[in-house]
Amino acid sequence: MAVVLGGIAAGVLGTSLHAQVLYAGDTPLPLGAAAALLFSAAVSVFTGLWARSVMVSALTGVLTYVLLGLFTLDLLGGPLIVTGTASGIELPVVTAGIVWLYGQAVATVAAVLVCAAVLRREARYQRSHPETAPGAAYGTDPGYRPGPGSPS
Repeated sequence: MAVVLGGIAAGVLGTSLHAQVLYAGDTPLPLGAAAALLFSAAVSVFTGLWARSVMVSALTGVLTYVLLGLFTLDLLGGPLIVTGTASGIELPVVTAGIVWLYGQAVATVAAVLVCAAVLRREARYQRSHPETAPGAAYGTDPGYRPGPGSPS
């Protein structure tokens, strides 16, 4: 379920964000596409860490990529992601669409690597500190101190 919700959220919200272009003088900067990629990677990392699975992170990114592929097709009266024009003029929105579409693959790989590193570090910590394993009774943490007025 996390894969589906995360993939749809990243695909839809990222697509609505990707076409925002900032101009530095005459130079268009596709900052919306960069923000959409950052958001998509964050969603993939979140779903992977929430499920404690690198595969969930990867599947979220793949589903997002599939949705982006569908959004480039002319299914609803026009593509939601423009990756080219027939006129040959390079529009800033085309650059943003290309960055968003192909950058999603890089964002997915980066999210999987981050998720794997965090889960590996957590597993290493769990092995070296078994007393803090998930599922331990409340208050069994060696650093736990009851607050004032708490039953002892």
